[in-house]
Amino acid sequence: MKVSEIWVCCFLVATALLVFIFFNGSSFPNMEFPQNGDVMSVTRASRKLKGNGYDPTAVDLEDYRHRIDPVPSSKASIKPGPIEHGTPLNPYIPKPPSPPNHPKSDNGST
Repeated sequence: MKVSEIWVCCFLVATALLVFIFFNGSSFPNMEFPQNGDVMSVTRASRKLKGNGYDPTAVDLEDYRHRIDPVPSSKASIKPGPIEHGTPLNPYIPKPPSPPNHPKSDNGST
């Protein structure tokens, strides 16, 4: 009975120590532990940054457009149409048969 009580006490002391270490901001000087409701996120403070720098009013649609939007010049481009289920992606296209061999003419040597 005494051994189990000792283990329970050690477990409680270790848990209290871990809680104190992780929730005390002074033990990690370069780490910030902001609490947002139930979720706790850990971020590392940077000496180079002065602030977060996020401004939701500074978002522009030009940020999401491509600078170069080439027009497809290939005839094999995708054309709109109904989706045909069960067709292969790369269908087998047989090569055309070779022309028949012509007999060589002897030019009257019979």
